[in-house]
Amino acid sequence: MSQKNNWIRFAAAPAFVLGIGLTAGIGCSDVADIAEGCNEFRADAQWGANLDIDFRVKSFMSASGALVTLADQMIADVTVACEGIAKATKRDDSKWSSLEGAKRLEAVCAEAQLGFDEVMKANASVELVALVEGGKCEASLDAAAECNARCDVDAKCTPAQLEAKCEPGKLAGSCTAECRGSCTADVGATVECRGSCSAVCNGKCNGTCSSGDANNCNGRCDGTCEGTCSGSCELEANAAVECDGTCRGECSVDFEAPHCEGKITPPECELDADCQASCNAEIQAEASCTPPKVTIELKGGATADLEALVVALEEHLPKLIVTGIERGQAALDAGKVLVEVGGNLEGAITSSGKALVCATTAAAAALDASVEVQVSVEASASIGGKAAGSVN
Repeated sequence: MSQKNNWIRFAAAPAFVLGIGLTAGIGCSDVADIAEGCNEFRADAQWGANLDIDFRVKSFMSASGALVTLADQMIADVTVACEGIAKATKRDDSKWSSLEGAKRLEAVCAEAQLGFDEVMKANASVELVALVEGGKCEASLDAAAECNARCDVDAKCTPAQLEAKCEPGKLAGSCTAECRGSCTADVGATVECRGSCSAVCNGKCNGTCSSGDANNCNGRCDGTCEGTCSGSCELEANAAVECDGTCRGECSVDFEAPHCEGKITPPECELDADCQASCNAEIQAEASCTPPKVTIELKGGATADLEALVVALEEHLPKLIVTGIERGQAALDAGKVLVEVGGNLEGAITSSGKALVCATTAAAAALDASVEVQVSVEASASIGGKAAGSVN
């Protein structure tokens, strides 16, 4: 039996056992709720946010709903990206056109990889140079603090203790003074750089420059860029610059519009562990992501097939980078957390029939979503990894 089927049986079993065990004290309204199900667990009802049920179940439902929304979006984005690459490499769309969901994604991404390999093999002597500009995922610290407050049902924590924080080096925002860590330009802009530039370096390149020379580079710099960068500049250890863009790491003054581009750390007070874990999973699942801009330069006599592939990669690699790299691990972690929390809610679901049936519904949905997230991340990393391995 598959992992998914095992989980659905596991999720349903506690509900059944508890229902039998509570028959002596269960009311008619509980029986009616269990029979009715949990129709509130849907997007237009905010995943049960207005239900009067145990706070732990409400938090779990909200987080599971956020993961379902994210999983659907990831499946759609990766499928479209792989279809674009597969069609550009002239693969047979009958291999995927009749399929849906994760099965369609897996089939079309497999075809995209085959097509990619064929075109690259036929153009083995051509050098591809990629420039990556921008791109980020932002998890809201304010939303995390608000969710943590909903877990503090006994009002034991102060607002300062409920404040959400970010793992070291991943706090980001606008820095009006000196930035240490990395500085990323907005698309179409440049930032001061003394370090490794992911896109176009204008200035001195202590390494190999793809366009211009070491003292007057105007292209990809494989080394240290001293000048301006049109993408992300990973600053040298002791370098501090004025960052007219997004600073990640440390700012010599308080960040403006701070957000977290990594994992959000727990608050400084004791909350219900499952509720707080659901909060973190929800905020990570709801992170707002901006795809990077990818430009690929060709050096050598490329065929028309390779030129068509490059056009497709420039269009579709950004989505694969977001899914497989920028938000991939955070999404996988969120799914894992919710699967664990779903197995810990036995005490919470004894409060009412509605809590019981909604927790069971959300638990099954969270596992389905976590499986879809896994499929999306693996496919993105696979085809994106092939492209990254072939493009300098």
